[in-house]
Amino acid sequence: MGAVRRLTLGALVISALAGPAAVFALEGQVIYTEGTVTVTSGGSSQDAGPGTRLSQGDLVTTGPDGLAVIDLSNATQLKLRESTSVVIDAIGSDTKVSLTTGAVFTRILGKLSGSFSVQVERVVAGVRGTEFFVAYGRTIDSQRDIWLCVNSGLVDVSIPAANQHTLVPAGKGINIVGGEKLTPARSYTWTRGLNWNMDAANGGVQDHTSLDQAYSDLLNHDYQ
Repeated sequence: MGAVRRLTLGALVISALAGPAAVFALEGQVIYTEGTVTVTSGGSSQDAGPGTRLSQGDLVTTGPDGLAVIDLSNATQLKLRESTSVVIDAIGSDTKVSLTTGAVFTRILGKLSGSFSVQVERVVAGVRGTEFFVAYGRTIDSQRDIWLCVNSGLVDVSIPAANQHTLVPAGKGINIVGGEKLTPARSYTWTRGLNWNMDAANGGVQDHTSLDQAYSDLLNHDYQ
């Protein structure tokens, strides 16, 4: 069995755990951008482009026309869609980021050493996989929906306080209603349109999938 990765959406924490911790450079970097991308560090903001270094505490933000691919030096890459903000909480053997708005693709490159986590809101999940996508959806009773889908591997999603649990396998997605209610993992049509590519040399990197399509999919399922 492959390495076990932990994902906690709640803090939404998506974590990836593997073998013994290694020594990492305490620095990441932006490796690709399109449109407007800024990095805020120590209260000062600057435009970001390929080669821009990232340190603990930095905030990376993409504009309405923006996109950024980040290498976190822990066998992990992130792709931030437009209008997305991610805080680099920690870089090293225990790498942590927080998704504060928007949507992000995560890819584990090869064998991960140490741990990786993404914090969003509520919910806990265990991950056995290398590619997954997390995004905010519509607001339900003042809380935003969370959408999660898996491109490879298996995600064990649970909300401990509500004693809710479900598995999300590759090719399927889940809607966490208002961040508080799990719906069954299903083969939603909208997930087929996600662009997982992070390398411009292999084609377009922008993902234009609309979560409105996800809600259209729900019309064909129970949504209470």
